[in-house]
Amino acid sequence: MASIEQLSANSFRITVSDGFNSSGKRLRPRKTVTLPEGMTERQRKKELNRQAVLFEQEVASGTYLDASKMTLGDFTQRWLVVYAEENLAPGTLRSYKIRIENQILPALGHIKLFKLQPHHLMEFYSNLRKGVRLDALYAPTAILIDTLNVHSSRELSRLSGLTPRTCRNIQSGGQTNRKAAEKLCSALDINMRNMFTIAEGKKLSEKTIRLYHGTISSILSTAVGWGVLTSNPANRVNLGKMPKYKPSYYDDEQVADMFIALENEPMKYKTMVYVALDTGIRESELTGLRWQNFDLDNGLDIESVTIERQRQYVSGYGIIVRDKAKSDSGERAITMSNTVTNMLREYREHQKENVSILGLPWNPNGYVFAHENVEPMLPQRPYKWLTAFLARRGLPKITFHQLRHTNSSLLIAAGVDIVTLSARLGHADPNITLKAYSHVIKNQEAKVANRMDELYSRASKKE
Repeated sequence: MASIEQLSANSFRITVSDGFNSSGKRLRPRKTVTLPEGMTERQRKKELNRQAVLFEQEVASGTYLDASKMTLGDFTQRWLVVYAEENLAPGTLRSYKIRIENQILPALGHIKLFKLQPHHLMEFYSNLRKGVRLDALYAPTAILIDTLNVHSSRELSRLSGLTPRTCRNIQSGGQTNRKAAEKLCSALDINMRNMFTIAEGKKLSEKTIRLYHGTISSILSTAVGWGVLTSNPANRVNLGKMPKYKPSYYDDEQVADMFIALENEPMKYKTMVYVALDTGIRESELTGLRWQNFDLDNGLDIESVTIERQRQYVSGYGIIVRDKAKSDSGERAITMSNTVTNMLREYREHQKENVSILGLPWNPNGYVFAHENVEPMLPQRPYKWLTAFLARRGLPKITFHQLRHTNSSLLIAAGVDIVTLSARLGHADPNITLKAYSHVIKNQEAKVANRMDELYSRASKKE
């Protein structure tokens, strides 16, 4: 049975008996409840009884978390298991874990959850900006390299618990992280301080710092939702104005040069680039396309592709296939140009011929961009192929994702409105599109002004 003690006019402490610990000490979890002003005595009593029952249930089920004793690290580990692994996509979860394990917990994990303040976070972000990073890389000295090369990489792996690949990297002078450096020096019983030099940490951009802030804010927001904290200290952090993001993309002439260079490339990769540039779909959406997603034989003038699946490689998880988009806007139908539609028809026949030569059955629902044996290509293959292709042809480097930005800039230049463009890109909100391409739109506005001047000039000549 819970006991209720009044601390002040509207503040009460609820205490629950939770048996004894291994030392025989009685466990009595406590929780402070503050009631809103203006409640009648009857309402106060009813609300306190309700809070007491809920608190008893939390203690009995083991879900009660005591912020006064729990560090940010303790809560984050619980958050990862109970919330993140159940609700986040593998790619998002992986990026969260990297930030948490490499930076957030080493810097902030020791702080008691209820004592975490905005100034702790501001100092952390300041260090990230300066390059003071807890995941700094360690470079082996010449003396250490000589010492290591007395052993084989397999022997070093057996002694230290590191992989042979990591050991070979250090033996050849490659940089490694602190954990690996400590393991290796401990195994050989040598002083790490004299055997490694710390490489300068990389200064993080404002965009990356906001990713760290978003991760911390998400963790603390859950703490508030679970009743562990009364407020989220991350909400009181002022990160300042975010520098405007200007995505890189090709202009008209660069696109034309790329098309010329693609003429002698394999049909699969040529078609892949054309589809990406024509539709603006993401790389993960491109590698998730099946032939059933294309409407190539409807007999109409306009054909489309339906986006409903993503394939991506996530370190630690392998290839992940997501059959449902993260939002309703992510599932969409995109109209295609006649040029790309005809190219896809030709590529489909080409793929059928290859499958027939190999004696394999044709699968009308198979992956569009696949190897000759119809096995789907690795999700990271488009990026790697495009990078090598551009270097081989002497063209300016852009990433595969920047083909998406190129598509957007070309459509804006053609006069496509933001709402239509946002729907094609699969953005949940047109404001996302407007913010990302504001500088492109601004350039177009200057052209509009010039066109108006031309109109005024023609009108004056007629007079």
